[in-house]
Amino acid sequence: MARRATLKDVAAAAGVSVTTVSLVLNDRPARVSTEKREAIARAVKQLNYVPNQNARSLVTKQSKLVALIVPDIENLFFAALAKCVEDECAAQGYSLIVANSDDSRESEQALLRRLTSRGVDGVLLIPARESCAAGAGAALREDVERVTCPVVLIDRLTQCGWCDAVGFDNYLGGRLAAQYLLEGGHKRIGIVTGDVAESSAADRRRGFVDAIEQAGERFDPALCVSGDYRFDGGYHAADRIIDGGATAVFCCNDVMALGFRQRMAERGLRVTEDMQVIGYDNILKRFGLGWRMATVEQSVADLAAACWGMLRERIDVAVRAKSGTESGDARPWLSNPQVEVLTPKLVQAACA
Repeated sequence: MARRATLKDVAAAAGVSVTTVSLVLNDRPARVSTEKREAIARAVKQLNYVPNQNARSLVTKQSKLVALIVPDIENLFFAALAKCVEDECAAQGYSLIVANSDDSRESEQALLRRLTSRGVDGVLLIPARESCAAGAGAALREDVERVTCPVVLIDRLTQCGWCDAVGFDNYLGGRLAAQYLLEGGHKRIGIVTGDVAESSAADRRRGFVDAIEQAGERFDPALCVSGDYRFDGGYHAADRIIDGGATAVFCCNDVMALGFRQRMAERGLRVTEDMQVIGYDNILKRFGLGWRMATVEQSVADLAAACWGMLRERIDVAVRAKSGTESGDARPWLSNPQVEVLTPKLVQAACA
């Protein structure tokens, strides 16, 4: 096996000191001529030099690793979000570790401990459903406060106010879905929700119901069926809503809307002609599915850019504090938290 080139090898090949090579490769301020910088670059290329990240971290005070904890990696929304976050991180020289909590608080706690012990520079956390349940918020806060690096909450609990957070206005999203169906002339409208013990699902339902009632229509609770954000959730909810006399339905994510439409097709019913269906997320087009379905879009690209931008800003502050170049609050993501709420938008079907 070929010996791995070292910083000393690069210095010898370039005819400069090890210190000069280190300063240049770590982008540290240094009076190094253009000729010497070019010589170092040539030596790095010729020797196929790969920096030792552990050693580099001692100099830069950064691991260049970021963690993203998601509740369900099989959920298309979270999978697409992970890809977009990774793209954002890679563009700035960071690597992303994606971990799945399975919507379990116990697993989430273990992941927070394990990932921070690996020296990640920051954590992006979509809290587990169990962490969003009534009475669990204080425990989640304690877990996050024990983490020594910056943390940004995503998607769920964005209104908590005690930690940096980024998410979409789910209440507005629910209203947009209801208004779309009301404008289509529908009065008896069903909804397939997520777990309303979790804030984003509850907000979508609340916005949806408020819009219907404020339009002077009555919302029938019998047409509200709890789902699990999976295909089967929409499929199994369909019979109850169809048999309840609904002429339209709001499925609180696109995958459940696909399940609902599948059951409609099995019963010989057509979307629009027999019943209108609107989904949520606008995620299916990324996978070549559901391009003809009306939906409420929460852009994963916008969410990824916003949460990464917030985390990167906090990482930079933390690094300056570690290096002693900046004084002040060591954990502003907790003492002076930012909450950014993004705006969803209605996407109408190209063809029903």
